[in-house]
Amino acid sequence: MKAQKKVLLEITVIIAAAAVFGFVYTFITNQGFFAEKDGHDTSTGSNLEMISLENAKELFDSQEALFIDSRHNFDYNRGHIHGAINIGLDSIKTAGAVLETIPKEKIFVIYCDGVECNSSIELAAELNGLNFKNIKIFFGGWQEWKKNNYPIDYQ
Repeated sequence: MKAQKKVLLEITVIIAAAAVFGFVYTFITNQGFFAEKDGHDTSTGSNLEMISLENAKELFDSQEALFIDSRHNFDYNRGHIHGAINIGLDSIKTAGAVLETIPKEKIFVIYCDGVECNSSIELAAELNGLNFKNIKIFFGGWQEWKKNNYPIDYQ
């Protein structure tokens, strides 16, 4: 009986944590409950899109996208996707000069360390708020890219 209560408690905690993460994600990306209601269809209005490793590699190979590493400068300097620039979530306020030189229609692929890291989602939401139009979030991030031996740089 005690073991069943423990299992039930663990299941409840997992479901609650998933619900909280879902609400945080929809809030940050301005979707779901938190989507702006202006009488227009917002289902296709989001500028944010999650992409797979394959999609990220295609954009990398085509050179159509600017890769943005949202990790701290220390982690960026230890290794990053080849050609990526670093706009850490903590430095978005000071990145204004760099962002002013980039067309609003440019495709951005934003990544961080991997699935344990949410700074790519948060930075994407910030850039979306600055009216950038084509934002892709590569959620597998640095870890998945490196694991597949794709091109990387070190500072």
